[in-house]
Amino acid sequence: MPNALFHRYRIFAACCLALLSGFASADDVKDLEEELALTIEDATPGQPGSIELNGGLRYQRLRASEANSGRNEYQLTPRLQIGVARNFQVAIAAPYRLGNAPDTSRGELRLDALLRLNDEGRYLPAFAVDVGLERPYGAGDAGTEILVKGIATKSLGVAKERDRPAQLHVNLVARRNLNPGEDERRNRYLFGAALSKKLSERWLVAGSLFREEQRERGSAFNIAEAGARWKLSEKTILSGSVGAGLNREAPLWRLLLGFQRSLD
Repeated sequence: MPNALFHRYRIFAACCLALLSGFASADDVKDLEEELALTIEDATPGQPGSIELNGGLRYQRLRASEANSGRNEYQLTPRLQIGVARNFQVAIAAPYRLGNAPDTSRGELRLDALLRLNDEGRYLPAFAVDVGLERPYGAGDAGTEILVKGIATKSLGVAKERDRPAQLHVNLVARRNLNPGEDERRNRYLFGAALSKKLSERWLVAGSLFREEQRERGSAFNIAEAGARWKLSEKTILSGSVGAGLNREAPLWRLLLGFQRSLD
């Protein structure tokens, strides 16, 4: 009897170890994707064959002025991301803005293709390039934009399985308006950097600083953000961040909330 009981315990312990081993080998919480949780993203594409549905809500409180006093902007962004091959993904998104702020009751249909050019080395960052097309829809008239984004990601230390170092991410975005209106820029840019740190298998924290020129001539946003990502389950990640405008044109503050759900 004692031997039979001991054998059962051995079987139970082996099953527990197998479950824990499977949990440890599951997909890790991803670092950074655009507006999940920060505006800045990393150079890591989706895995080949992966299908991911993202949803985001961005709220901006405009800085008080004669034109914008008490105005709010809400942006809803559904996004589908597909890992086509190693180091290559495509995505389609359709953000739409609501509220009583300018540039609302409209959005952009956006198509993206992201290619990672190399794996991170001891001294060399991982580089990726994203090429996209944005076609406005909804109220008002705005020109179609093409964009090219350069992304670099570098670990600040030696990567270890249980002690992942902080990472630095740099983004440079150039946009070209194919048919600008009288008050729109022909060319505009975004430049920013972020630091992210994985705290555990389920938590990641990050902060960023960036400058983004707007479609409207003479307007640019300088914004600082701080946020976190939480792995709710093996297929679901939640994210959020709070940002503050650092110049007069920028929103007084910004809130980003998002979720990611793996469909594969």
